[in-house]
Amino acid sequence: MNLDKELKIYMQTIRFLDDSTDDYFYLYDMANDRLYFTEKICEKYPITLEKEGIPFSEWMKIVYAKDRNRLQQEIQSVANGNRETHYMEYRLIDKGGNRVWVYCRGTVLRESNEDSGFLIGSVSEVIMRRVVDSLTGLWNGEKFKEDMDRYLKEDKGYLMILGVDNFKNINVKNGRDFGNNLLKMVSMILEEQTDSYTRLYRMDGDCFAVNFPHKTRKNVEDFYNSVKKELENYCTASAGAVAYADGEDTGFLYQYAENALDRAKREGKNMLVFFSSEDYQKSLDWIELQDELKESVRNHFEGFSLRYQPQIEGKNFQIYGAEALLRYQSPTKGLISPMKFIPILEQNGLICEVGNWVLKTAVEQCVKWRKVLKDFHINVNISYVQLCQSNITEKVLDILKEAGIPGDALTLEVTESMELQDYTYFNKIFYEWKRHGIRIAIDDFGTGYSSLGYLKSIDVDETKIDRCFVSRIYCNNYNYRLLSNIIKLAHSAQIQVCCEGVETEEELIALQKLNPDLLQGFLFAKPYTKEEFEKVYIYKECAEYQARVEREKNFHQMKAIENPYFTDENEKDEIVNIVECMDEVIYVSDIDTYELYYMNPAGRKLTGVYNYKECKCYEVLHGKNKPCEYCNNGKLKSEKIHTWELDNLFLKRHFVIRDKLIPWHGKMARLEIAMDISSTKGI
Repeated sequence: MNLDKELKIYMQTIRFLDDSTDDYFYLYDMANDRLYFTEKICEKYPITLEKEGIPFSEWMKIVYAKDRNRLQQEIQSVANGNRETHYMEYRLIDKGGNRVWVYCRGTVLRESNEDSGFLIGSVSEVIMRRVVDSLTGLWNGEKFKEDMDRYLKEDKGYLMILGVDNFKNINVKNGRDFGNNLLKMVSMILEEQTDSYTRLYRMDGDCFAVNFPHKTRKNVEDFYNSVKKELENYCTASAGAVAYADGEDTGFLYQYAENALDRAKREGKNMLVFFSSEDYQKSLDWIELQDELKESVRNHFEGFSLRYQPQIEGKNFQIYGAEALLRYQSPTKGLISPMKFIPILEQNGLICEVGNWVLKTAVEQCVKWRKVLKDFHINVNISYVQLCQSNITEKVLDILKEAGIPGDALTLEVTESMELQDYTYFNKIFYEWKRHGIRIAIDDFGTGYSSLGYLKSIDVDETKIDRCFVSRIYCNNYNYRLLSNIIKLAHSAQIQVCCEGVETEEELIALQKLNPDLLQGFLFAKPYTKEEFEKVYIYKECAEYQARVEREKNFHQMKAIENPYFTDENEKDEIVNIVECMDEVIYVSDIDTYELYYMNPAGRKLTGVYNYKECKCYEVLHGKNKPCEYCNNGKLKSEKIHTWELDNLFLKRHFVIRDKLIPWHGKMARLEIAMDISSTKGI
């Protein structure tokens, strides 16, 4: 057939099809490298048609630059006869400068005696709308799922999930239009940093997925650092990444990357974190525990219980009352530390229901014990989340009224680290409670950043001095003087003082000269169950009651003893002062139970754990739920120092460690000194 006649027939077909669809039909003359469209395409795209068609190079000018190479290779393969069909997704630039995803398909028509021929097909925008995000022009979540199912068959690659930090606040502060424009800008910056093989997707909200087939971890890190640098004048972004090999399928792979992103946001934001199976297991444990807690609340607080730790009068060692402490017994994991389950309760708002249950249970128990101990007093912790309830004032008063107990039998403890900056709001609540006799105490005094500010701004009746001030006070003159001044300051403001964490007789002797009003700690008793407490403090006929009375006689005798630890500035005091000021992480732990006995300020600051009593060393220092596989407790000796190096992934530090056994309150314990050499290792 004559070429011109053949071309004319094809173009008539294209015009007919163009009138009946939104797609743009085309004809590509491979022999002459010319492309034919109808005039319809000129309405949206900046091309000028000629009767003889346009050179393919003119079409390439409106193809998005990063897609040109792939398209050129594809068309060349068809022209060379390597394939008879053409299917490809790429982007065009319209008259407004916008990137538009199109799906281009075509079939080769050849005469049997000719090598060259025509490629006839269509360019469709409609097909792509299903898989393209309308705001940013990136692929959407549906396309992500399609692509990842294919890419996961590859041997190597990474998936990154990137999210704009504090995006919700940005929207609230600047408006949704501003937020949408920011997302567009982020998508453009991501585009600029990618090559033609890296795939970008906008998922939900401010979340983007970046797929790196055949890339290395270094490629992912370099990409993130480049994006971070480009964004620094506009916003920050956190990211989580995972290797293909870690994922069983697309769903799990995305979940793992999202878990790493969550960790990046928790640990300070504006950083990239790679997936860790250990961290993921912790998240699963967190979710499982959260579900168990919800179920326990629904089942009338099944699994929750209270322990009662005695509070002792500082002058005569008589029982003053008790602090009610919440405990939780998981049906699958056993007894859970309050450090783990209370933050979950607070984050999910469950603390309000549980807190009401704690208060109700504690005051009802106090009523019973006051029948034997007339002036028995109960302390109950109250959460910041509870205090923010609009009806919290009435709720507490109603519980007291229902239990039939006077307000002066109750002290409510708020933690100093709480965000109680709205002093006017909280003082109104406290004032109303105090009108009914309820006392307000600041718990963990001295561990936050505004101790004196709290005494000045919040109307409190009691301050509870944290264990960190009491620990080994008998051999640390600085802490002794500091605590003495705190107690004098509190007393001058008519604020009662309770010293927590009294664990040794030496500490008790030292505290006698400082005249705290109340004492609390393991020297007197660990937190008791209701039944245990009654045997020791309520029922005189019990052997435990008699043993406690005898022990108190010893405490009275101690008052008359001159404290031998402050006769001079001895060597022991100097050693403690030095350890407290050292930059190295220093701790002492039980070699059998792994319980932390002591951790210096450097260790407390690095781990963020200040109340480490009853915690395990492997929990606080290594983030594990069981002893470390490299633990060398069984190899340590008292006469020889064991030196080794450790890359601590949990603390992100590289340490040179020195271990040995030392005597500690009558038994051998592990002393560890860890020197941080991360900077020399490039960490």
